[in-house]
Amino acid sequence: MRAERLVQIVLLLQTHGRLTAGELARRLEVSTRTVQRDLDALSTAGFPVYAGRGYGGGWSLAADYRTRLTGLSPAETAALFVASTAHVLADLGLDTAAGTAEAKLLATVPAHARRQADLARERVLVDHADWMEAREPSPWLPVLQRAVWDGTRVRLTYGGAPDAVVVEPLGLVAKKRSWYLVARRTTGELRTYRAGRIVHAGGTDERFDRPDDFDLTAYWHANSERYFAELRRYPVRLRVRGYAATRLRWARNAVVESATAGEDGWEEVAMTFESAYETRIHLLGLAGDVVVLEPDELRADMRRAARSFLDQN
Repeated sequence: MRAERLVQIVLLLQTHGRLTAGELARRLEVSTRTVQRDLDALSTAGFPVYAGRGYGGGWSLAADYRTRLTGLSPAETAALFVASTAHVLADLGLDTAAGTAEAKLLATVPAHARRQADLARERVLVDHADWMEAREPSPWLPVLQRAVWDGTRVRLTYGGAPDAVVVEPLGLVAKKRSWYLVARRTTGELRTYRAGRIVHAGGTDERFDRPDDFDLTAYWHANSERYFAELRRYPVRLRVRGYAATRLRWARNAVVESATAGEDGWEEVAMTFESAYETRIHLLGLAGDVVVLEPDELRADMRRAARSFLDQN
């Protein structure tokens, strides 16, 4: 563990030029006294670490001390940081190793590639919350990505809204197999837009000032539950049996509110879907293993769909 920390100290100093012991301690999540001991150990081992005194002082490496460059392009560097997922690494006990790898990578790439890595970490979040979901097409994603990177406004036509709106894109989030755009309206309100529901997105050359205090990860975690709760507006009550119950739990943008198992092998399930249309799509694929109890209009809709299918086959 200490060996990894010593490597991180050297690479952090190489990347940032000069850091105080307090700044190193904060980045490494250890005490200042521990960092001081580590710096002394590095000096004793022959590493050219030097302490500057007075205002603007701190620890630094000799100016000519550099590691070899990796040759990664800016896009390759950004891709590595987008691909990393902090909570998955922590669950596997690899978060410390990932921190060392990140420091190594940043220390060994040119400044222009390092800027791409900073942009990727700041503006793209991958939220691996579930699996077994169909990929949702997002044809306007390249336009949104370019606007997020460049800090330019975008004109969106969204969902069933008749008029386009101009928004300031702040970040993109990948959740399950769908993408979401977090953007600021001209009124200053922050909104979340599902990329798959964007009818049209047009880029502009209008730049905007990104808020200094905006944190994409913090915003997403604070607002995603409310956003998805608002999407789910269609409650249903069903009887399902066997594997159909498991299939329903994988339904996109739907939540199982309650489930009660019966002695006959059937379950009574209360769910909330995004819409009647989405509900019908999922239930028709479970024909024979699902019975709609409520609402009545969904029962009638399912009957019409079944008759239409039979009439055409």
